[in-house]
Amino acid sequence: MNIIISGCGNVGYHLARTLMKEGHSVTVIDADAEVCQRVSRQLDVLCLQGSGMDLDVLNEAGAASAYLFIAVTRDEKANILSALMARHLGCRIALIRLQESTGLKSLSLLSQDLKLSLSLNPDELAARDIVRILEFPASVNVDSFSAGRIELMEFEIDDDSPLIGKNLIEVRQAYPGRYLFSLCVRRGVASIPRGNFIIQAQDHLTLSASRSQALGFFSRLKLQTTKIRRIMILGGGDLGLSVCQQLAGQSLQITLVEKDPARCALISQWFPDMDVCQGDITNHPFLQTLGFDAMDALIAVTGSDEVNAMLALYAKARKIRLVFCRQNTHSYLPILHQAKVRTVLPKDLATEQILGYVRSIDSRDDNPIVTLHALADNQIEALEFEIGPDAKRIIAARLMDLPLKKNILITAILRSAQILIPTGQDQLQTGDFIIVLAPSGQVRRLADLLEDSPRLL
Repeated sequence: MNIIISGCGNVGYHLARTLMKEGHSVTVIDADAEVCQRVSRQLDVLCLQGSGMDLDVLNEAGAASAYLFIAVTRDEKANILSALMARHLGCRIALIRLQESTGLKSLSLLSQDLKLSLSLNPDELAARDIVRILEFPASVNVDSFSAGRIELMEFEIDDDSPLIGKNLIEVRQAYPGRYLFSLCVRRGVASIPRGNFIIQAQDHLTLSASRSQALGFFSRLKLQTTKIRRIMILGGGDLGLSVCQQLAGQSLQITLVEKDPARCALISQWFPDMDVCQGDITNHPFLQTLGFDAMDALIAVTGSDEVNAMLALYAKARKIRLVFCRQNTHSYLPILHQAKVRTVLPKDLATEQILGYVRSIDSRDDNPIVTLHALADNQIEALEFEIGPDAKRIIAARLMDLPLKKNILITAILRSAQILIPTGQDQLQTGDFIIVLAPSGQVRRLADLLEDSPRLL
């Protein structure tokens, strides 16, 4: 597929690299000459210096014959205009990076006629991740499928966990329920565990279950299920604002700290029930006057990776139970993970969303990818498929008889309103939604689940 990306910041670069590895023909447009030189050295893509709003640049990039145009610069008006121009030249589909705060709701009218997607908002995606983990504080990470009806929850095995030394069959016997251990990360290496897999301390296990089943399992293990009540947000930028929007109306005590007085005044008007404080977030004594040590959760989401990492590590040293840290690069992830800080990377989440969309439109059958999440530092992908009527081979046999490729697991089935944790005796039906775990990049369409199966007919 011919894809043009306008803007090669954090999101654009990560996206270009991922789509290039997927085998797509990628052209990048960026106004910065140094960025273009770096991209040309590091990636096998065509990089053009210029503006996505420049007609000559769009023609040189091949917009007339491109399938997909993705505008991810920080200038929202430029994204809109360049996408409209690309569509006018002949590009079939355009995606735009927008922030909700723009208020450009009228553009939704254009999306129907011009096939513009206005949903690409990395900060909103990151805020959703934060809020999901606030609801499951024992989890390291939570990914939702089927509109939140199925959750994949990653949690760490503590040194005193009763699961240590047990295999998965024994765990299911001791803690019955409708769930499945679908993934384990041990010393940085991801694997899909089988029934005889023996759990060790510091393993990261991923549980597939409904929300209620997961809460029940965590409660029986005496993991933290108490709802977070007191939250401090450090940084009132777009991500901090998105978190406030998603938490608004809940019975929470939220303190937001921001250095810019004008931004504080604006946020105070929008969220009068929140305690908005103006001050230097790197001033530890100042934070203590705001009740820092009494917080249940700390969310560091300034625009600086270094400041966020410092604040997160300080919060862990002060024994705050749940700490989040926004990062734009992977540089500090090892030390943050070692300190058990939950990290959010908006660029990675945006790439997930676009990659899932690209694969869905690139599919050659009628069984589209509905959702895609990257797990275990991008070693594994969790994909949601809808089973269409053409998938005759995959619905003709029990799961135990399907020739699934190695290291692929069907971890959950949504049938009407019922969630099924599959066994070998189950058989898929038309209209089912399934959650599949597979090595990254191995599955691009439903047919890729099966050995030697270019078609499902």
